[in-house]
Amino acid sequence: MHRFSINRRQFLAGTAAATVGSALGVSTANAKEEESLGLSPSMTYPEQRAELSIADPSRIRMLQLTDIHFFCKKDEPERDKQTLEDIPRLIEKTQPELLLISGDLWHDNPDGQGRAYMEFALEQLGKWGVPWLFTWGNHDRLSDYVAGHDVLHDARHSLYRGGASGGNYVVALQDKAGNDVWDIICMNSMDRGLLQPQRDWLKALPKQEYRPRAKNAFSVVHIPVAQYTAIRAQKDTGGVFLEDVCSWDEDGTTLPILDGLGTVRAYFCGHDHVNDYKGTWGGVELNYGRATGHGGYGGNKVPKGAKIITVNAQSGKHTSESILPDGSTWNGEPGKIIDTVEALPWA
Repeated sequence: MHRFSINRRQFLAGTAAATVGSALGVSTANAKEEESLGLSPSMTYPEQRAELSIADPSRIRMLQLTDIHFFCKKDEPERDKQTLEDIPRLIEKTQPELLLISGDLWHDNPDGQGRAYMEFALEQLGKWGVPWLFTWGNHDRLSDYVAGHDVLHDARHSLYRGGASGGNYVVALQDKAGNDVWDIICMNSMDRGLLQPQRDWLKALPKQEYRPRAKNAFSVVHIPVAQYTAIRAQKDTGGVFLEDVCSWDEDGTTLPILDGLGTVRAYFCGHDHVNDYKGTWGGVELNYGRATGHGGYGGNKVPKGAKIITVNAQSGKHTSESILPDGSTWNGEPGKIIDTVEALPWA
């Protein structure tokens, strides 16, 4: 029996050697890229809150797309072509009111091409016609992050409001009367995980004008927190665990701050392409999204897809399941961790 054989170190070395200087994904292309991803702020748009009106708060549909990795395999264009065919099918099958783009939308910045990669990706998001939020992934690299914040804000159907804080912001879902019914706390986990800048932003959040006001909230981040490793041993945790949790330098102190807000019900992330499990820590569900893009690794073990999340803002309950482009769905069984290739349900 064996676990997935291509790890993150090999993926970084094999696909981004020109722009990534180590297995931790730290860029050496130029001085601007060496800044932590997205943390150079832009004050063009100082607001840190977006609002989205929801038709029926008792049934809100969100589709999480993660690790799309446009232009990761430029010598294999059929990979991106397949991704571009899959995502509209996923949207058609699920009819979401909001897309959660949880990082690694494009792949790095070779020879300064990151801006063109980003603009291509945002053009596709505009075509799909669904409001979307975006959180930075470690591969979403640019030569000029200040301009990148503005481009993200101005893109069609964008709810991105992270410019002033270097990628951290709140999306408020509202009923027809303008009441906040569910909040989404978006954070930039940079290229090393959630660190002190994000924790400081979270600690100050309750006192800010853009603070979450609904009774319930999610957090959407690219890189998992350290507790994703700890929950593996818990009785309610279930799903696919084929690679070690890569929380990098996050030391486990961020989640208690989130939990302390009293409203955060779940933390949705990506980053580890062949993990798809969920469990709870304290009052927060920790949930991996299903990796979406064929440009990233792992599709030969864990089929590419998305995660559909359904929320009842009136009861405060939510459900989630992985979904494939053909409409088939899958959920891990609580208490059952699948950690070998041979045990995969679709093997």
